[in-house]
Amino acid sequence: MNSYSFDCTACGKCCNSPPATSLRELFKHRDVFVGCIALGRIPRDAHTPLHAFPVDEANAITITTLALDYPSLGRCPALARDGLCSLHAKGKPDQCIAVPLDPLVPDHLQHAVLAQRSHGAGWIGAQCIQPGEHTGALLLKAGEIVDEQAKAAVQRRRQALAVERELWVASLFDVVRRDFADPLRALAMLPSDGYRTIASVPALISIGTLSTALARSCIAYIDAQTALIHRNVAQAVQRRRLDDRLMTQTLRGFSDVLQHARAHLCALPERTATSVLAKKAEDWFLA
Repeated sequence: MNSYSFDCTACGKCCNSPPATSLRELFKHRDVFVGCIALGRIPRDAHTPLHAFPVDEANAITITTLALDYPSLGRCPALARDGLCSLHAKGKPDQCIAVPLDPLVPDHLQHAVLAQRSHGAGWIGAQCIQPGEHTGALLLKAGEIVDEQAKAAVQRRRQALAVERELWVASLFDVVRRDFADPLRALAMLPSDGYRTIASVPALISIGTLSTALARSCIAYIDAQTALIHRNVAQAVQRRRLDDRLMTQTLRGFSDVLQHARAHLCALPERTATSVLAKKAEDWFLA
Protein backbone atom coordinates (compact mmCIF):
# COMPACT_ATOMS: atom_id res chain seq x y z
CA MET A 1 0.00 0.00 0.00
CA ASN A 2 1.60 3.29 -1.09
CA SER A 3 -1.45 5.55 -0.86
CA TYR A 4 -2.55 6.97 2.47
CA SER A 5 -5.06 9.48 3.81
CA PHE A 6 -4.67 11.65 6.89
CA ASP A 7 -7.46 13.33 8.82
CA CYS A 8 -6.15 15.18 11.89
CA THR A 9 -8.48 14.95 14.88
CA ALA A 10 -6.41 17.33 17.05
CA CYS A 11 -6.06 14.60 19.69
CA GLY A 12 -2.48 15.65 20.50
CA LYS A 13 -1.08 12.11 20.41
CA CYS A 14 1.67 13.13 17.98
CA CYS A 15 2.61 16.03 20.29
CA ASN A 16 4.14 13.70 22.86
CA SER A 17 7.65 15.20 22.77
CA PRO A 18 9.46 18.39 21.71
CA PRO A 19 9.86 18.65 17.92
CA ALA A 20 12.86 18.67 15.63
CA THR A 21 13.37 22.22 14.38
CA SER A 22 15.75 24.37 12.42
CA LEU A 23 17.96 26.79 14.31
CA ARG A 24 15.98 29.62 12.75
CA GLU A 25 12.76 28.16 14.20
CA LEU A 26 14.43 27.87 17.60
CA PHE A 27 15.29 31.56 17.38
CA LYS A 28 11.65 32.33 16.59
CA HIS A 29 10.29 30.25 19.48
CA ARG A 30 13.10 30.95 21.95
CA ASP A 31 10.66 31.43 24.84
CA VAL A 32 8.95 28.07 24.21
CA PHE A 33 11.62 25.54 23.23
CA VAL A 34 14.99 24.88 24.84
CA GLY A 35 17.18 24.23 21.82
CA CYS A 36 20.01 21.76 21.46
CA ILE A 37 22.15 20.05 18.83
CA ALA A 38 21.56 16.36 18.23
CA LEU A 39 24.34 14.11 16.92
CA GLY A 40 22.97 10.91 15.47
CA ARG A 41 24.36 7.77 13.86
CA ILE A 42 22.66 6.14 10.88
CA PRO A 43 23.57 3.37 8.44
CA ARG A 44 25.15 4.56 5.23
CA ASP A 45 23.18 3.12 2.31
CA ALA A 46 21.25 4.14 -0.79
CA HIS A 47 18.66 5.90 1.37
CA THR A 48 21.06 7.92 3.52
CA PRO A 49 19.57 11.45 3.73
CA LEU A 50 21.40 14.27 2.03
CA HIS A 51 22.05 16.10 5.31
CA ALA A 52 24.11 13.19 6.68
CA PHE A 53 27.92 13.20 6.77
CA PRO A 54 29.66 9.94 5.76
CA VAL A 55 32.12 8.67 8.37
CA ASP A 56 33.16 5.32 6.93
CA GLU A 57 31.77 2.77 4.47
CA ALA A 58 29.01 1.69 6.84
CA ASN A 59 28.10 4.74 8.91
CA ALA A 60 27.12 8.37 8.63
CA ILE A 61 26.26 10.97 11.24
CA THR A 62 23.56 13.61 11.29
CA ILE A 63 23.81 17.00 12.96
CA THR A 64 20.47 18.69 13.55
CA THR A 65 18.80 21.00 16.04
CA LEU A 66 15.78 20.12 18.09
CA ALA A 67 13.82 21.17 21.14
CA LEU A 68 14.52 19.52 24.49
CA ASP A 69 12.38 19.10 27.58
CA TYR A 70 11.75 16.75 30.48
CA PRO A 71 10.75 13.31 29.10
CA SER A 72 8.59 12.75 32.18
CA LEU A 73 6.18 15.42 30.92
CA GLY A 74 5.37 13.34 27.85
CA ARG A 75 4.24 16.32 25.83
CA CYS A 76 5.47 19.11 23.59
CA PRO A 77 6.13 22.38 25.47
CA ALA A 78 3.94 24.17 22.90
CA LEU A 79 0.90 22.03 23.68
CA ALA A 80 -1.72 24.15 25.45
CA ARG A 81 -3.94 22.96 28.28
CA ASP A 82 -6.81 22.39 25.86
CA GLY A 83 -4.66 19.89 23.99
CA LEU A 84 -4.15 22.15 20.98
CA CYS A 85 -0.93 23.65 19.65
CA SER A 86 -0.31 27.11 21.09
CA LEU A 87 1.86 27.97 18.08
CA HIS A 88 -0.71 27.15 15.42
CA ALA A 89 -1.51 30.80 14.71
CA LYS A 90 2.10 31.97 15.21
CA GLY A 91 3.71 29.56 12.77
CA LYS A 92 4.60 26.18 14.24
CA PRO A 93 7.72 24.31 13.11
CA ASP A 94 7.63 22.79 9.63
CA GLN A 95 8.38 19.37 11.09
CA CYS A 96 5.05 19.61 12.93
CA ILE A 97 3.13 20.81 9.89
CA ALA A 98 4.55 17.89 7.90
CA VAL A 99 3.28 15.30 10.43
CA PRO A 100 2.70 12.40 9.92
CA LEU A 101 5.25 12.55 7.08
CA ASP A 102 8.98 12.53 7.79
CA PRO A 103 10.90 15.16 5.76
CA LEU A 104 14.13 13.21 6.28
CA VAL A 105 12.76 10.28 4.30
CA PRO A 106 12.52 10.37 0.47
CA ASP A 107 9.03 10.80 -0.92
CA HIS A 108 8.93 7.32 -2.46
CA LEU A 109 9.48 5.79 1.00
CA GLN A 110 6.91 7.89 2.89
CA HIS A 111 4.40 5.05 2.64
CA ALA A 112 6.65 3.01 4.95
CA VAL A 113 6.69 5.89 7.46
CA LEU A 114 2.90 6.13 7.38
CA ALA A 115 2.45 2.36 7.69
CA GLN A 116 4.66 2.30 10.77
CA ARG A 117 3.03 5.32 12.37
CA SER A 118 -0.49 4.08 11.70
CA HIS A 119 0.27 1.18 14.06
CA GLY A 120 2.81 2.89 16.34
CA ALA A 121 2.33 2.80 20.09
CA GLY A 122 2.27 6.59 20.30
CA TRP A 123 -0.56 6.78 17.80
CA ILE A 124 -2.88 4.12 19.25
CA GLY A 125 -6.46 5.36 19.21
CA ALA A 126 -5.72 8.33 16.97
CA GLN A 127 -7.07 6.63 13.81
CA CYS A 128 -5.95 9.64 11.76
CA ILE A 129 -3.76 7.70 9.30
CA GLN A 130 -5.72 5.42 7.01
CA PRO A 131 -4.48 3.28 4.09
CA GLY A 132 -6.05 4.05 0.74
CA GLU A 133 -7.54 7.13 -0.87
CA HIS A 134 -10.23 8.98 1.05
CA THR A 135 -11.87 12.10 -0.36
CA GLY A 136 -10.77 15.30 1.33
CA ALA A 137 -8.01 13.63 3.33
CA LEU A 138 -5.66 12.18 0.71
CA LEU A 139 -2.05 12.68 1.77
CA LEU A 140 0.03 10.26 -0.30
CA LYS A 141 -0.98 8.82 -3.67
CA ALA A 142 1.14 6.20 -5.41
CA GLY A 143 4.18 7.30 -3.42
CA GLU A 144 3.72 11.02 -4.14
CA ILE A 145 2.78 13.64 -1.55
CA VAL A 146 -0.42 15.24 -2.84
CA ASP A 147 -1.53 17.35 0.12
CA GLU A 148 -0.20 20.81 -0.76
CA GLN A 149 0.28 22.06 2.80
CA ALA A 150 2.16 18.96 3.87
CA LYS A 151 4.21 18.92 0.68
CA ALA A 152 5.23 22.57 1.17
CA ALA A 153 6.19 21.92 4.82
CA VAL A 154 8.33 18.94 3.82
CA GLN A 155 10.08 21.04 1.19
CA ARG A 156 10.68 23.92 3.63
CA ARG A 157 12.10 21.53 6.22
CA ARG A 158 14.48 20.04 3.67
CA GLN A 159 15.47 23.51 2.48
CA ALA A 160 16.22 24.57 6.07
CA LEU A 161 18.47 21.54 6.52
CA ALA A 162 20.34 22.43 3.33
CA VAL A 163 20.70 26.13 4.19
CA GLU A 164 21.85 25.55 7.76
CA ARG A 165 24.24 22.85 6.61
CA GLU A 166 26.00 25.57 4.67
CA LEU A 167 25.74 28.23 7.38
CA TRP A 168 26.92 26.27 10.44
CA VAL A 169 26.43 22.50 10.33
CA ALA A 170 29.28 21.76 7.92
CA SER A 171 31.70 23.86 9.98
CA LEU A 172 30.64 22.01 13.14
CA PHE A 173 31.28 18.70 11.41
CA ASP A 174 34.76 19.93 10.47
CA VAL A 175 35.38 20.63 14.17
CA VAL A 176 34.25 17.18 15.30
CA ARG A 177 35.85 15.42 12.35
CA ARG A 178 39.03 14.92 14.38
CA ASP A 179 37.01 12.71 16.72
CA PHE A 180 36.39 10.44 13.76
CA ALA A 181 40.08 9.83 13.06
CA ASP A 182 39.26 6.55 14.77
CA PRO A 183 35.69 5.97 13.48
CA LEU A 184 34.91 2.93 15.61
CA ARG A 185 35.88 4.73 18.81
CA ALA A 186 34.03 7.90 17.85
CA LEU A 187 30.88 6.12 16.69
CA ALA A 188 30.77 4.24 19.98
CA MET A 189 30.01 7.60 21.62
CA LEU A 190 26.80 7.88 19.62
CA PRO A 191 23.83 5.62 20.41
CA SER A 192 22.71 3.31 17.62
CA ASP A 193 19.02 3.92 18.33
CA GLY A 194 18.93 7.60 19.17
CA TYR A 195 21.16 10.64 19.40
CA ARG A 196 23.52 12.48 21.68
CA THR A 197 22.52 16.01 22.63
CA ILE A 198 24.81 18.95 23.27
CA ALA A 199 24.11 22.62 23.88
CA SER A 200 23.52 24.83 20.85
CA VAL A 201 26.69 26.81 21.61
CA PRO A 202 28.76 25.64 18.58
CA ALA A 203 26.03 26.82 16.24
CA LEU A 204 25.66 30.14 18.03
CA ILE A 205 29.39 30.82 17.98
CA SER A 206 29.61 29.89 14.30
CA ILE A 207 26.74 32.20 13.38
CA GLY A 208 27.53 34.98 15.85
CA THR A 209 31.07 35.50 14.63
CA LEU A 210 29.86 36.37 11.12
CA SER A 211 28.59 39.87 11.97
CA THR A 212 27.69 42.12 14.88
CA ALA A 213 23.99 41.95 13.98
CA LEU A 214 24.08 38.16 14.15
CA ALA A 215 26.05 38.23 17.41
CA ARG A 216 23.39 40.46 18.99
CA SER A 217 20.68 38.10 17.79
CA CYS A 218 22.53 35.15 19.30
CA ILE A 219 22.97 37.03 22.59
CA ALA A 220 19.24 37.80 22.71
CA TYR A 221 18.56 34.13 22.05
CA ILE A 222 20.92 33.10 24.85
CA ASP A 223 19.21 35.46 27.30
CA ALA A 224 15.78 34.07 26.44
CA GLN A 225 17.05 30.48 26.66
CA THR A 226 18.66 31.08 30.03
CA ALA A 227 15.42 32.46 31.43
CA LEU A 228 13.44 29.54 29.97
CA ILE A 229 15.86 26.98 31.38
CA HIS A 230 15.61 28.53 34.84
CA ARG A 231 11.79 28.40 34.66
CA ASN A 232 11.79 24.78 33.54
CA VAL A 233 14.26 23.71 36.21
CA ALA A 234 12.27 25.53 38.91
CA GLN A 235 9.12 23.69 37.84
CA ALA A 236 10.99 20.38 37.88
CA VAL A 237 12.20 21.06 41.42
CA GLN A 238 8.58 21.60 42.45
CA ARG A 239 7.56 18.27 40.86
CA ARG A 240 10.20 16.40 42.88
CA ARG A 241 10.49 13.49 40.45
CA LEU A 242 13.64 11.37 40.64
CA ASP A 243 13.52 10.74 36.88
CA ASP A 244 13.80 14.50 36.26
CA ARG A 245 17.23 14.80 37.83
CA LEU A 246 19.28 13.87 34.76
CA MET A 247 17.50 16.43 32.59
CA THR A 248 17.88 19.05 35.30
CA GLN A 249 21.64 18.44 35.30
CA THR A 250 21.67 18.67 31.50
CA LEU A 251 19.77 21.94 31.45
CA ARG A 252 21.94 23.49 34.13
CA GLY A 253 24.97 22.50 32.11
CA PHE A 254 23.43 24.13 29.05
CA SER A 255 22.86 27.32 31.04
CA ASP A 256 26.50 27.44 32.11
CA VAL A 257 27.97 26.99 28.63
CA LEU A 258 25.46 29.44 27.16
CA GLN A 259 26.79 32.10 29.52
CA HIS A 260 30.34 31.40 28.40
CA ALA A 261 29.19 31.74 24.79
CA ARG A 262 27.47 35.02 25.64
CA ALA A 263 30.66 36.43 27.11
CA HIS A 264 32.58 35.37 24.00
CA LEU A 265 30.07 37.00 21.64
CA CYS A 266 29.97 40.21 23.69
CA ALA A 267 33.76 40.51 23.46
CA LEU A 268 33.86 40.32 19.66
CA PRO A 269 34.79 43.51 17.78
CA GLU A 270 32.23 45.34 15.67
CA ARG A 271 31.95 43.90 12.18
CA THR A 272 29.57 44.12 9.25
CA ALA A 273 28.42 41.28 7.04
CA THR A 274 30.84 41.49 4.14
CA SER A 275 31.21 37.86 3.09
CA VAL A 276 28.64 36.01 1.03
CA LEU A 277 28.13 33.56 3.90
CA ALA A 278 27.55 36.34 6.43
CA LYS A 279 25.03 38.07 4.20
CA LYS A 280 23.21 34.81 3.60
CA ALA A 281 23.15 34.15 7.35
CA GLU A 282 21.65 37.57 8.05
CA ASP A 283 19.00 36.99 5.39
CA TRP A 284 18.19 33.63 6.95
CA PHE A 285 18.21 34.45 10.66
CA LEU A 286 17.30 38.15 10.76
CA ALA A 287 14.66 38.44 8.03
